[in-house]
Amino acid sequence: MNVVVYGAGYVGLVSAACFAHMGHRVVCVDVDEARIAALIEGQCPLHEEGLPALLKDQIHNNRLVFTTHLREAVPSASLHVIAVGTPSQEDGSADLSQVYDVASQVVEHATTDGVLVIKSTVPVGTGDLLAAHVHKQLQQRKKSHRIHLASNPEFLREGTAVHDFLNADRIVIGGNRAALDTLTRFYEPLVQKGIPLLTMSQRSAELTKYAANALLATKISFINYISQLAQQLGANIDEVREGMALDHRIGPHFLQPGIGYGGSCFPKDVKALSHSARLAGLETRLLDAVERVNHQQKQWLVRQLSSYFNEELAGLNIGLWGLAFKPGTDDLREASSLVILKALIEAKANVFVYDPAAMNPARELFKGEAGITWLSSARDVLQHNLHALAIITEWAEFKHYPLAELQKQLGTAPVFDGRNCYCLEAATQAGLLYYSVGRPVVNQPLRQTAPETSFHEEII
Repeated sequence: MNVVVYGAGYVGLVSAACFAHMGHRVVCVDVDEARIAALIEGQCPLHEEGLPALLKDQIHNNRLVFTTHLREAVPSASLHVIAVGTPSQEDGSADLSQVYDVASQVVEHATTDGVLVIKSTVPVGTGDLLAAHVHKQLQQRKKSHRIHLASNPEFLREGTAVHDFLNADRIVIGGNRAALDTLTRFYEPLVQKGIPLLTMSQRSAELTKYAANALLATKISFINYISQLAQQLGANIDEVREGMALDHRIGPHFLQPGIGYGGSCFPKDVKALSHSARLAGLETRLLDAVERVNHQQKQWLVRQLSSYFNEELAGLNIGLWGLAFKPGTDDLREASSLVILKALIEAKANVFVYDPAAMNPARELFKGEAGITWLSSARDVLQHNLHALAIITEWAEFKHYPLAELQKQLGTAPVFDGRNCYCLEAATQAGLLYYSVGRPVVNQPLRQTAPETSFHEEII
């Protein structure tokens, strides 16, 4: 099929490349001229495994082209895929202005029947409202062809998005019969691989996306809350987690304690679902608690450092390993590192930072801030007479750093591990003074008490 993807961001670019890989002819449109120029030259703007090679292959095979000229791309397409941003507004609602703008331009320039697919994450009912908007504009322009609306949410994980797309757990599509028939044919190459294709109403498809992300966020906040209890009650969250995860009704996924979730999806989608629930007249105490626990958990490293150093962080040398909200990406959106960096800057600490992928966007965000030294390796961070090392992102190079060498370089300076990268036995054998989330402190001097980890804010 001839496909136009509107938006060359994370969702749009991955979708466009994978659509082309499936054998479709794809035009990817974006208003960002610099980004499109770079893509035409084969430069991938995202840190995403497998995506640069896939883009180059599909461009070389003439199945994928990029342009800023929407009006030239629209007429030849039978499938129009909206993959633009829907950022959160102050009240938690999604900003749908870009979605409506794309729909209006498709109506203006389309010359044949087609299907308008919403891949952007949008509130339940958006498809119905957009269908009415499109129908009204077609009538006003006296156009006789039909444009059907469909919802096709994405369930990609940053860092493994290409693999997730081509080996999805399921494909969800919602719309009327004409739209569903078109999308069923479109996804046939993936269905033949055994990937389930679920057809449903458009509203159900829209809600499925929010429900899935909200549940995953809930699991993260739940295990983080239990990790707080474990720390206070003298339990080990690793042992608790194993005892939970072996129950087949629960399973192990998204039960890894840490310093909170971030990224472009979970925070935004939980807020948007809460907003929709309030509009529907429902209480949002559960979702509010998920957000509140996550906010508190992002403060874990700051609380630990402040307590350990008796609230006196000014002038101390603090090393940070990791900035991205998760390994495998350079994305800093809603990352815990932003909370920690801002707190350390405000406390007048000297911060020495390294991340394998996110240094450039971090430099841009903190341009001109005094007290931050940007370094080129994990080892470089350790060369600055650190008073403490904090681990924010569980990159493989941090997890596999030789602990004996780490202890030698740190001496008696503590490690505060926000992602539980090391097993307690290995940290003990290496002689590290090691604090982690929801687990006993390792090699703690007898005269020293553990940093305060409790929080008193009401959860629900």
